[in-house]
Amino acid sequence: MSKPASLRGALLAAALAFGILGLPGAFGLEAKEGLVKIVINESTARLSVYRLVDVAKGRYEALVFDQDPRTSFATLSVDGKQYKLGDASDYRFTVSRTDTGARVEFRSAACVLREDIDFAKSAGAALADGLRLSFTMENVSQKDAEIGLRLLVDTWLAEKSGLHFRTDKRARVVSETAIGPADEDRWIATPGDRAELMLAFAGDGVDRPDRILLANWKRLNDEPWAFDVNVARNFTLLPYSVNDSALALYWDPVLVPRGGSRKAVTVLGAFNEKGYPPEASAGAVDPATSAIFSQTVLSAESAGSEAAMVSDLVAVRDLVSRIDRALSSGKPPSEEELVAWKKILDLLEERKKGY
Repeated sequence: MSKPASLRGALLAAALAFGILGLPGAFGLEAKEGLVKIVINESTARLSVYRLVDVAKGRYEALVFDQDPRTSFATLSVDGKQYKLGDASDYRFTVSRTDTGARVEFRSAACVLREDIDFAKSAGAALADGLRLSFTMENVSQKDAEIGLRLLVDTWLAEKSGLHFRTDKRARVVSETAIGPADEDRWIATPGDRAELMLAFAGDGVDRPDRILLANWKRLNDEPWAFDVNVARNFTLLPYSVNDSALALYWDPVLVPRGGSRKAVTVLGAFNEKGYPPEASAGAVDPATSAIFSQTVLSAESAGSEAAMVSDLVAVRDLVSRIDRALSSGKPPSEEELVAWKKILDLLEERKKGY
């Protein structure tokens, strides 16, 4: 039996002892790391995002409206024509796992858009608590083209309280609002009872949108691209949509030469006003393994404490997932990776005695 398979067996036993293994997603690709779970519907390419709010019960709460995941989506603009990705017949898509998350690729004869969904940690966080969304738009046509992107996010956490949005510059947003190039806002948050969603759109590792619209979801959904905000409007559009807020990020079309590409990156995750710094290079060890190693081997938490147990429960699950990815990829892990896995497993086994 190979080393990865042997380690996986030991880790599965540890995971069962901790009682944290769950069933895979029934309707799409599912991946978990740290406090975050993602599900990508393989029929619509729509992304659902969840935050772990109860480790013992394995309970997650949706950070973005998930009762109908189709309400959040990306729109690609090519030479003045808009394509709602996941619905547009011109763009066929594939969904796949990656070492750091997942990728959705949309392809037509004119343009290819790759959406990389990578787990990310906010500043000071020991566990992944957000996602870095990277959109690469490649012009594969035979001519230069104007290419842009809109990302519509159907928020819901704050609708019960009525505090739909806040930013680092606005304590409360109560009506349709546009954030443009002259504004200094760096993030938008929508607070809920057990979790608070933040979109970070300024700072290192992200590409600030040309504009952001905060408005009623149906208003944004029904408009192929953008509109001028009306500050007299709130987040209700009678009689169709009541107290239903959403936001849209716009990277306006720019000329992309034939064979060239442009990129748009933003961060979505649990609220942390310090943001999500870019991850440093992890060398020969996979970034996911490095995160688990830091969480366990390098952790200052004492075994037996409640915080340590929560951290270890998540670490076991994440390491099983990491080894699963290595086994399915067919690419042997590096020796450094195997050593890191063994150290993590040994420490988790030792720490388990204290619970």
